[in-house]
Amino acid sequence: MITQEKEVSIQPASSLERPKSFASIWHEALLPYLGTRLVLVLVGLLVDFYILPLLKSNPYLPSVSLSTHFPDTLWLMWRRFDAGFYVDIAEHGYWPASTLHTTSDWIFLPLYPMLIYPFGHLFGGSDAAFDIAGILVSNAAAVIAVVYLYRLVRRDFGSLVASRTVIYLAVFPTSFYLSAIYPEAVFLACAVACIYYARQHSWWLAGICGGLASLSRIQGLALVVPVAWEYWQFLSDRYSPLPDMSTMLLREKASAWLNSRLEGLFLAAQELRNWFTLLAISLIPLGLVPFLIYSQIKTGDFLATIHNHHVGWGRYFENPWSLLAYALSHPQPPNSLDWNFWLLNIITIILFLGFTAWSFRRLPIIYALYTLVMVLMPLTTASINSISRYYLIIFPAMILLALWSNRGERPARHLLITSLFVAMQALLMAFFVLGLPLIA
Repeated sequence: MITQEKEVSIQPASSLERPKSFASIWHEALLPYLGTRLVLVLVGLLVDFYILPLLKSNPYLPSVSLSTHFPDTLWLMWRRFDAGFYVDIAEHGYWPASTLHTTSDWIFLPLYPMLIYPFGHLFGGSDAAFDIAGILVSNAAAVIAVVYLYRLVRRDFGSLVASRTVIYLAVFPTSFYLSAIYPEAVFLACAVACIYYARQHSWWLAGICGGLASLSRIQGLALVVPVAWEYWQFLSDRYSPLPDMSTMLLREKASAWLNSRLEGLFLAAQELRNWFTLLAISLIPLGLVPFLIYSQIKTGDFLATIHNHHVGWGRYFENPWSLLAYALSHPQPPNSLDWNFWLLNIITIILFLGFTAWSFRRLPIIYALYTLVMVLMPLTTASINSISRYYLIIFPAMILLALWSNRGERPARHLLITSLFVAMQALLMAFFVLGLPLIA
């Protein structure tokens, strides 16, 4: 009897262990391996369609002799496409008013060239000195962005999620722009710092950082939306805290929340100090005003940068959903020398629209609003070109991936994200160094 009882007790354990063991093998071994094979197939297809056709003499690509001359290659590899405009602004200033009807440099905002200017002269004032200065500014700003991002995410989600968020940003397919002669790193540093100080309720620091973001990229103006939301919640919680809603029905919860927010706003408006703090938040859109004043003095056109978007570069306000519908209905064939990397841009838009919906379910509203405005704003410019670069600064997407990969302690998810991102980043970096317009 004892032997039989032992046999009966052992059999269920072994039978339960088999599916559990198979699930472990699938998630921790087979799925990561198969994921890397899928990445290799994707890279192979992109090479076949976008690099292989270029293995012949092409006058559009950078000079081989110049690009392979050491040590010049160390900084020239980062000077592609719009980078020349930023360096030229730092060296010589903006072009005259007569260029506003062309692809002029007035479309580019001044904070990044202003930061390059002193270092370019400090390093000797040559073209190479300004290139090196641009790379130095970009990488210093990227380090600042990483520090603020880590501190921000650690505050809300813990150190492990913060660490993975930084890793995913570092290996994001277009994150090489954070080291190139582009303003993405400066904007990201200002934007993350702005959200960080808003979460800390340091409104003047948030306003200053947001204003600097507006002076580096036009998307900075949209930072006023998430920061204003955070300020509204802060005031409402101070003057009219939410009641206990644990036993309320959904409709009652919505009504209680709305009453609290409106009453808190009404009571806060009666104190002068709150209006004074609101002035700090208004620094975000006002950050662009000094450049507009300079534009008026230099060209006689207060909105020179806005008008040049339309007249010189073909970018104008359009309904984002109309643009997306048009882009989806007009697919572009593979072409390495086309400025629109249609496949990459469409996939990026769809993924980040998904991140937007996900962020409203999973993240504090300030992050979700940041994601929403940063996703939609480039889609209002009548072009999907460069979307993969514009969306690089949407850091809440990296937080979502970090939360997803950390859920259930499944290393396969982390491996899948990093392997896909690293492979894509290596390939797109090759596109960038080759000077292929589709990755501009």
